[in-house]
Amino acid sequence: MDKKRKVPKFFTKEFWKTYSWKNVLINLGIYLSIFVVTLIIDLVTKGQLFHWVNKDGKNIGDGKTIYENFLFGFRSVLHAGTTIEIGLTIPGLHVISIIILLVSIAVSGLLKDKIYRYVIPGFALIASGATGNMVDRFLFKAVRDIVYLPWLDTGTFNFADVWLVFGGIYTLISMLTVILISNKKDKNKPEEHSNEVISSVDFESNNSTITVDPNQNSL
Repeated sequence: MDKKRKVPKFFTKEFWKTYSWKNVLINLGIYLSIFVVTLIIDLVTKGQLFHWVNKDGKNIGDGKTIYENFLFGFRSVLHAGTTIEIGLTIPGLHVISIIILLVSIAVSGLLKDKIYRYVIPGFALIASGATGNMVDRFLFKAVRDIVYLPWLDTGTFNFADVWLVFGGIYTLISMLTVILISNKKDKNKPEEHSNEVISSVDFESNNSTITVDPNQNSL
């Protein structure tokens, strides 16, 4: 009976020998470039477009529209909760954001197969969105929202929220696509191997020769 191949444990040298550090650095490079750029976009736009006003001794957004077209508009709303209410307090949201950041970095760096790099931008967007709102909560105990949709005015949000939504959608679609492609490749491997074996046998049979002993008497 064949023994099953043991999977190396996470904290063993054998496990880390299966990784190419060049691939890890490339993965992290993709992740960090997207993460940093989108985080800067979120923080800069909130810093430039959000207008403060002091009301009853509290600094809040003035709520005034500073720009609007048929697609979107800008106004300043200070939001103590989340765009999609999930019932967590600010400390709880901090914990979730930090977990998202750490897990997304680790998973992105440790992806072995190059095809899974297509998933990394989604992880980076989700982490960037969570971090952008986390920075606001650390500084202001609330989130600065600046964007709304005139044709569907159900609330105000920011670019961090956009990264979270599109990052989640992109991650789901890319993961399903990558899994389907990987499964298709795995199914084709036995057929390709079988064809290679058959071709090899045919080649050997076609190139084989029959040796006849000249001293052997014919019947």
